[in-house]
Amino acid sequence: MQKAEFESILELKVQVLISLIMESENKAFLDALEYLYESELYAALANESTKLWHLSTEKLYDMYKTEKQGNKLEFPDFV
Repeated sequence: MQKAEFESILELKVQVLISLIMESENKAFLDALEYLYESELYAALANESTKLWHLSTEKLYDMYKTEKQGNKLEFPDFV
């Protein structure tokens, strides 16, 4: 995948994840953005080789919640 293509996909995934965080956790935009950017999930998602970008945003949000609850990112078996 070309770098520009990956960056476009990442940007879209992040936008939807931020919206999910804002809605479900009642956070302001900047707070939700900070929470996501500080997560292990974002670091892994931003790395194209992990292939997390192909997961649905709902699955990524579930992974985010699990990480926040247990302070550890858990990858699904099928990644």
